[in-house]
Amino acid sequence: MHLVLVRRLPGSPLVVPLAGQTALDLQAEQKTVDDETVRILLDSSLVVDVGEDIAPEAVDALRRMAVPPLFRSSPWLRRCRALALEGGCAALGGVRIGYRTGRGLWVDHADVTDE
Repeated sequence: MHLVLVRRLPGSPLVVPLAGQTALDLQAEQKTVDDETVRILLDSSLVVDVGEDIAPEAVDALRRMAVPPLFRSSPWLRRCRALALEGGCAALGGVRIGYRTGRGLWVDHADVTDE
């Protein structure tokens, strides 16, 4: 499963891809997404495999996430999910999941409440 990592802008519905600087509205229904935006979103993505050290609850929660409307018009993005990070992480499926540059995806299996 492809996962696009974005940072949520505080107090806003907008997000910024990890590999970019331009704020995007993932809920925007667009007929097309420009090539530069697609490239930045793909550069902000990673592939999550079930066999990795990720709690099954987190993988299930990622699979249940809807593809954002902005992604649906792009053949490159239409199967991707977006993980919006706040402070470098997000609560998902009863675990905290985040990303660190150079280290990759991390999962804290401690009990947390979904946000």
